[in-house]
Amino acid sequence: MSEPLFLVPLGLEARAVAHGAGAANVERIGMGPVKSTAARVRLARLASKARPIVVLGVGGGLVTGMSPGDVVVGTSVQITSQEPSIPLAYAPEVAGILRFAGLTVLEAPIISSPKIVSGEDERRAAAAFGAAAVDMESYWCAPLSAQHPFAVVRVLLDTPEYELFSPRIPATVVRAWKSLSHVARSLRAWSPVTLNGVTLTEVGEA
Repeated sequence: MSEPLFLVPLGLEARAVAHGAGAANVERIGMGPVKSTAARVRLARLASKARPIVVLGVGGGLVTGMSPGDVVVGTSVQITSQEPSIPLAYAPEVAGILRFAGLTVLEAPIISSPKIVSGEDERRAAAAFGAAAVDMESYWCAPLSAQHPFAVVRVLLDTPEYELFSPRIPATVVRAWKSLSHVARSLRAWSPVTLNGVTLTEVGEA
């Protein structure tokens, strides 16, 4: 079984994840739907079907009561439209590993947006879809879940109580960086045994 491949949008996130998981296991995919779609198409051709894939990076919190550095593990991903959500079956397994590692974790839907979501009105609109966190990449990577053990993990950089564009952002960046590294370290040996109910040895032989 291969170690997980971490798909990470930006350079600062990639450095944090590489600090925890090792640089060889990190693929920087860029920010937004266009770049994440291109990465998904490329990885669908190249990545071994038995290799777990984790989309990992910072995200925006949509519900009150959470703090920067807290972790949301996606139970599904969707976009801000009427498109159906994509369920993520490995969320309980991944969340359990992270809780055991001492992280504050919420299992909840994640919504992807083509633009940064900030401010009370935009957060409320995104939360209306039932999501607890927002990002700009996961939905467009999620079709990989048909071929790989696949998870989405977002470390909160901002929340309704801690706006992204505020004087507190340097402190929240530090907290998020530490959490990203902690998540990557905790998941670097994640080795699920099934993919859609089929053992991964059978998948590898197919």
